[in-house]
Amino acid sequence: MRRRQTIWTACSQWLPGWVGFWLVLGVALSATASDRFRPDQPVRVITGSAALPWERVEVLEDPHPDWGDEVIPPGGGHFDAAINEWFGTTTPRSRQVLLHCARGYAGKTLPHPVLLVHGANDNANRAWQNPWMCADPLNLSPDKRGFAFWLAELGYPVFAVTFAHRHGCNIRQAEQIANAIARIRVLLSRQDDPEFKVDLIVHSKGGVAARLYCSDAPRLFPDRKFLTPFRGDVRTLVLIGVPLLGIDAPFRYYGYNLLRVTVPDLAAAGPTAVDGMLINGVWRDYRHWSYVGQGNALWPGQAQCLYNLVRDGGLPLAADSATAADGNLTMQALYHGGRTLYVASSGIDKAIARGERLMYRLEEHGLDPKVEAMIVAGTNPLHDEEACPLSLRLLMWWTGLYQAMVSPPSDGVIFLRSATATAGLCRRGARLLDCLALPLHHLDLGRQREVLQAIDGCLLRRGKGVAWHETFAKCEE
Repeated sequence: MRRRQTIWTACSQWLPGWVGFWLVLGVALSATASDRFRPDQPVRVITGSAALPWERVEVLEDPHPDWGDEVIPPGGGHFDAAINEWFGTTTPRSRQVLLHCARGYAGKTLPHPVLLVHGANDNANRAWQNPWMCADPLNLSPDKRGFAFWLAELGYPVFAVTFAHRHGCNIRQAEQIANAIARIRVLLSRQDDPEFKVDLIVHSKGGVAARLYCSDAPRLFPDRKFLTPFRGDVRTLVLIGVPLLGIDAPFRYYGYNLLRVTVPDLAAAGPTAVDGMLINGVWRDYRHWSYVGQGNALWPGQAQCLYNLVRDGGLPLAADSATAADGNLTMQALYHGGRTLYVASSGIDKAIARGERLMYRLEEHGLDPKVEAMIVAGTNPLHDEEACPLSLRLLMWWTGLYQAMVSPPSDGVIFLRSATATAGLCRRGARLLDCLALPLHHLDLGRQREVLQAIDGCLLRRGKGVAWHETFAKCEE
């Protein structure tokens, strides 16, 4: 009974945060990560029925003294009761991460383990096991099962992480990915195997942290003493709906900020671009939520994802950003900084600086040339999530319809131009295996069969996954 949730519980706690974001749019043999992390000593191990739907769940912790802590905003904890139970608290420290092991992970035949990395406002259970948020996640029909189940059925040793903070620092999360890989090596007894490499499958914001690790994080942030140099232990980086050229939606859309500050359920959704805003004729101060105010401390990973797509990404402000009531003065002030009758904003460039120009550093540096990459992007902003209450379904549908009519192509969250930006990714010679743009929404990219089939084929280096249809048919029976 502990694993069961009502549909409304899942939607009301996870989806508002996501909707708030969505609306707007040689080989190193060492198994250690940072010099303090011990991959042979998990803090806690959960097995048996307590670990379902996984075979095993572990709590890993990086004790490095320079790690620091992050603040989880009120209402910003994990919605999934099992996640909180595994962490042992509703407010886990960011130095901890959950490592989930799919069923049969120790006995699979394919040589390269898969590590799944979720995005913002998410966790491994929702993202990779129960992606449609069904009410009974332990009794799913085959068509509702997530990538973790199917990849395991296809013969991959499958693992996943859940970060402590739903909008956590990407620099810290990059190190957690390094730690998880080191632990997977130990779990599979491959400490002395020079051929050991994992395939990373990452969604949305999770791809920023994974990209940072695969770009040799200490070179980009030499002041972070806890970071591990890239060890050459990632073979393939599969980027699903990842903002390779960053995001700018909070600064691009007045409506995002209006909804963010007026809808109570969005209070933990993420930072605001506005420092102040006129609401119902009253000027209100929102620096406790804004990127350049306290918001960066509450949602540190979000400022790190920002990129000036108007100046540096070829996506000018257009009709979808217009504020006709004042001749677009508010549109310009919101993005570039300034004050009008309706808003006060410090502008996107100051917020980018608060995020330490992470996306720019990634673009300038590029992936390690030993990593091979695959990109899967979406072109459908329209979305109807059956698990949502009707009011949320209608809101998502009409917002997606508006985006489809007047906004640049996107998956409803990430602009296509950002999700398929390959120049910086391959700057140092990393090989791009494939770049797919499919007519799917941001969430559907992480759960539809056609995406998984394409990924399977890429990981097998055979074009299409040859055993896919047979495996799925067998499991349906």
